[in-house]
Amino acid sequence: MKTHSIAKNTMFMTVASILQKVVSFVYFAIVARQIGATGTGKYFFALSFTTIFVVFVDIGLTNVLIREGAKIKEKIQEYFSSILFVKLFLGILSYLTVFVVINLMGYEVETKYLVYVSAITMLSDSWNLTLYGTLRAFGNLKYEALGLSVSQALTFILGTIFLFTGKPLIYLMYAFLVPSFLNAIYVGCIVGFKYKLKFTMRYDKKVLKYIIPIVIPFALAAIFGRVYSFIDSIFLSKISGDQILGWYSVPSKIAYALNFIPMALVAALYPKFSEYFLYDKKKLNFVFHQSIKYLLLVSLPFVVIVLLLSQDFIVAFFRNEYLNSVLPLKILIIGVVFAFLNFIFGAVLNACDRQKTQTTLIGVMMVVNIVLNLLFIPHFGAVGASLAALLGNVGLSILSLFFIAKFNKFDFNFLNKMFVQLLLTILVMYTVTFFTDKYFGFIVAFVAGSITYVIMLFLTKALTRNHFREMLVLTSK
Repeated sequence: MKTHSIAKNTMFMTVASILQKVVSFVYFAIVARQIGATGTGKYFFALSFTTIFVVFVDIGLTNVLIREGAKIKEKIQEYFSSILFVKLFLGILSYLTVFVVINLMGYEVETKYLVYVSAITMLSDSWNLTLYGTLRAFGNLKYEALGLSVSQALTFILGTIFLFTGKPLIYLMYAFLVPSFLNAIYVGCIVGFKYKLKFTMRYDKKVLKYIIPIVIPFALAAIFGRVYSFIDSIFLSKISGDQILGWYSVPSKIAYALNFIPMALVAALYPKFSEYFLYDKKKLNFVFHQSIKYLLLVSLPFVVIVLLLSQDFIVAFFRNEYLNSVLPLKILIIGVVFAFLNFIFGAVLNACDRQKTQTTLIGVMMVVNIVLNLLFIPHFGAVGASLAALLGNVGLSILSLFFIAKFNKFDFNFLNKMFVQLLLTILVMYTVTFFTDKYFGFIVAFVAGSITYVIMLFLTKALTRNHFREMLVLTSK
């Protein structure tokens, strides 16, 4: 079976993720402008609430399928059938839990129905996750890239039609549900016809006995991670109300949208981290350091742009009603740098059989994040939630790197040299962006700052042709 290189897989996922996130952001901006902050708060709450609970459907099973399947591809069918069997029961149980909990929380009828439909979509997405997981185990991400792009485009088309024809808020959930079902049919055909996998749900005691001990740390990490990422929205909804959650949803959506960058890289690197850990520690160390460098190269310009142009950006895309989103956005965008690194750190720990460590770290930071949210939100609202997120990301990065350094030596000289190069690059970019915005407006400033950043990367030699060549040679099959 043909296996695609990391370079090709990263390209597929990066291009698809960029298209998906751009469409998703434009769609969210349209939704926020059309239904206002209060309506956006309800809409965002329903998605966040079900996102927390749907993690119990997968509980890390797909991660195990990818990791173990990548090692022994002949075992993928066995793992796939057993995982489908487990997920059937977990899906039913999770949906019932969502139904009971949302009713116990005392939300109004409209919010409940938003959650009910959103939960069905999340179940379908969880099914798709496992199907795409088999393709990742085979080392082929191009079908996933296409599926994600088309699915997002369909959501945009349906949602926009529903908005401008005056349909109730519940129809925005249908705009997610229909594409998710169609995506399931599409990827199911790929898995069944191209890779000849059978959709049999099988109770295989031997396979489950092997999988369960492995999946427990993944399950806990997945649960902790979802709670850690979305509990702030639940707290804001109950403590501060739908309008403030609506204000927070804008910066949260922007910060989350940028995750396509590390997600695309991790999707391609995760199986390779596992392989290199077993067979080539030198490659593991090199790819690890290069991934840190490239993520910093990509994330830092977003920080500069947002810190300088956030108010103009919010007003242009979301109207004056969302001016209270500006400060939370500035805080969250700083945390994006550490969030990017956490994707790589988590992937390395999991791929290198340190999933228990990764689980413990996320669990600790989840508790810290909950405490910080409960302390900050009652006094500072959306700003408090942003501060809690920033501190949580910083803490998780520091702890993760500490444990990674125990088995994969970290080159601090590499970091110091890179810091000097990037600092000079960022300072020049900041200056150009600031003065351009002052005299020519934020659109010209955005373009000028972006061009300046790219030029400075090459002038400071933070990025060279050799860097690209080195990475491609090492990661290509």
